Amino acid sequence: MKANWKPIAVAIVMVVVVAWALSSLMPGSASGKNLTFNVVNGKITMTNPGTEAVAAQLIGTGSRTFNVVSSVEGAAGASVRDDSGSSIKQVFDISIPAGTSDFTVSRGTNVQFSATTETRLAATIQSLSDSESRTVLIIAALVLVGGLFYISRATGHRWLAMLRGRSVPAVEPVVVAEDANNPDSGTNRGRDGRMYSNYGGKE
Repeated sequence: MKANWKPIAVAIVMVVVVAWALSSLMPGSASGKNLTFNVVNGKITMTNPGTEAVAAQLIGTGSRTFNVVSSVEGAAGASVRDDSGSSIKQVFDISIPAGTSDFTVSRGTNVQFSATTETRLAATIQSLSDSESRTVLIIAALVLVGGLFYISRATGHRWLAMLRGRSVPAVEPVVVAEDANNPDSGTNRGRDGRMYSNYGGKE
């Protein structure tokens, strides 16, 4: 029997898309003293276990400014160009208060978070923005629904019959019983025309 590889290929594509969606939506993390990490388009949640705020900077490269939106009052704004070094930078000073706070960076190029402190900060990093996360979920849902429909159609929608509790009827062998009204049902006729019983000798 020739194997139908199309449903298998569709199933593989579905698995790959699910893995891609999970890896894209799965948040990253960073922690430690003198913490530095790359900032992406998603929300950054900071945890400061100390009792005082920690000064930090968001630093981007190039002349493109970036914007910061934060749950901390007064911590939102746009980066400032810094030409003091050998290359152009974009800098935004931010204060990380005690407890949990979050901020989001939009636009910018190669933005990094940097804090020089002995306090052990922890960050949870969403790699995608809210709109990008919704787009990933929509794409994954469309691929899954389309793939399941194709596989169901290719297999004749057998799963519907299983859900309804139907099963393929088994074919039982037919046994022909002897007829009591037919005296010849249990005998054979010999070449000489005489009757011989299937169960004994000659009559």
